[in-house]
Amino acid sequence: MGLTPYLEIGGDYREIVPGVFLVELPLPFSLGLINVYLWRLDEGYLLVDCGMETEACLRALARAREGLGLAWSDIRHILLTHIHPDHMGLAPKLRDLTGAQLHVHAADLELLEHITQTDSYNAWQRDFLTAAGVPDSLIALISGSLADVHRSFHRLSPDRLLQGGETFAAPAGGIEVVWTPGHSPGHVCLYEFARRLLLSGDHILEHISPNIGWHPGRDALGEYLASLDLVGEREVDLLLPSHGSPFTGHRAWVRRTHAHHAARCHRIVQALDGRPQTANDLVAALWERDLSPFHYRFAIFEVMAHLEYLRRRGAVLEDVRDGVAWWRRPPASVSSGTGSPGSRNV
Repeated sequence: MGLTPYLEIGGDYREIVPGVFLVELPLPFSLGLINVYLWRLDEGYLLVDCGMETEACLRALARAREGLGLAWSDIRHILLTHIHPDHMGLAPKLRDLTGAQLHVHAADLELLEHITQTDSYNAWQRDFLTAAGVPDSLIALISGSLADVHRSFHRLSPDRLLQGGETFAAPAGGIEVVWTPGHSPGHVCLYEFARRLLLSGDHILEHISPNIGWHPGRDALGEYLASLDLVGEREVDLLLPSHGSPFTGHRAWVRRTHAHHAARCHRIVQALDGRPQTANDLVAALWERDLSPFHYRFAIFEVMAHLEYLRRRGAVLEDVRDGVAWWRRPPASVSSGTGSPGSRNV
């Protein structure tokens, strides 16, 4: 089955396929834009993601709504693919404007409750960065760079906690919620079988690999790779991402992304050939360019996600000394037979 995207172009929206409208909202950082989607249901519309809590985002969404001839009350459901600020910032305001039911995955609501306990979360993050070997001066800069973003996190009381497998009734057929943890613990995609559409959120983006950051008690990278294989098994003619344009070729993308993370795991293991290192040391080995404090935080969490993935598979060992985690390769006799780091058997 083939699909021709962009049936209609309005000032603030594009009709990708009949009844599915992409709306671009402006972001105040390097990604520039986020795509949110208005999806016609049998009754009213589903809004997928909300943008940042800014007047610019709200105005852009209002213009698109007016261009489509919709009232706020025509939006009957709001679903968050995940609870990062560019996806959930406007959720409380839009819920008040629309009266819509709010749908969030249970694992992301648990994460959100942790993040919105600001003092304890900030203390936890400082301890984490210290254990990763980040110097105090850089920790202060990282904390300052995240202050504005943190204000876009709000406690939410969803009407439905998602688990995966839920459906929405739409004219072209059912829309299924697919749980795809990795980018966040409760990230979800939406799949419409009849037209083989996958609204991929931040799970699959055409030109960049989504950030996979460490989460306590989880194997974030392992979960992400398994989630990639899950959607790779589906028949998909068109991907609707949260950033960039709709595109095709999801299975080739899945293969490339597996290879990317396998290569990063290999580089980490090679970098540990000689002496133990901290996650902070490994950032310098993996990123040759200078990183702003904002992006350095993401780099540290991504390195830690890869180290956790490798540790669980016996490819690296962790030693904690004076509150700092040092990583090393195990003796050859221990690591032999553990398989290739980054393999698809996750």
